[in-house]
Amino acid sequence: MTNNAAAPLYSLRGLPLIGWRDMSHALNYLFADGQLKQGTLVAINAEKLLTAEDNPEVRALIAAAEFKYADGISVVRSIRKKFPQAQVSRVAGADLWEALMARAGKEGTPVFLVGGKPEVLAQTEAKLRTQWNVNIVGSQDGYFTPEQRQALFARIHASGAKIVTVAMGSPKQELLMRDCREVH
Repeated sequence: MTNNAAAPLYSLRGLPLIGWRDMSHALNYLFADGQLKQGTLVAINAEKLLTAEDNPEVRALIAAAEFKYADGISVVRSIRKKFPQAQVSRVAGADLWEALMARAGKEGTPVFLVGGKPEVLAQTEAKLRTQWNVNIVGSQDGYFTPEQRQALFARIHASGAKIVTVAMGSPKQELLMRDCREVH
């Protein structure tokens, strides 16, 4: 497959996973034809697959995400074993995040950050602006109450962000992403 805007899907334990060849393929897939695809990205490792089998809510959260991809090497090996022709590689979530931020900075894509301690979030914002010239249009640390969620969703929507990153741990971050997508 040579089209970078396309990627095969591989089913593991009933979940379709995108098979990216490498980081470049992942970025070209997500920014197909110069347009950022809309949807929720979820990095899949063995722990998430096993949790999804035991927890129907986690399974539903993962299944609802538009972009599920192999983060763990055990997931990649399982795909390669089940589909010997697969040209899939591990794309680590943290590495993909950095690559997305670099691309967002290059293209001027507006970004909203959610998660982390206030001081860590401030450091992250400063680094993103300095290192990649990322257009950060808003942020929220990970310490907010359930009553503050709707106001956060309104801020995200009003910000015009095209990328919203959430770093709150699983499944908390997937729940937040799902609820935010339902509102917007």
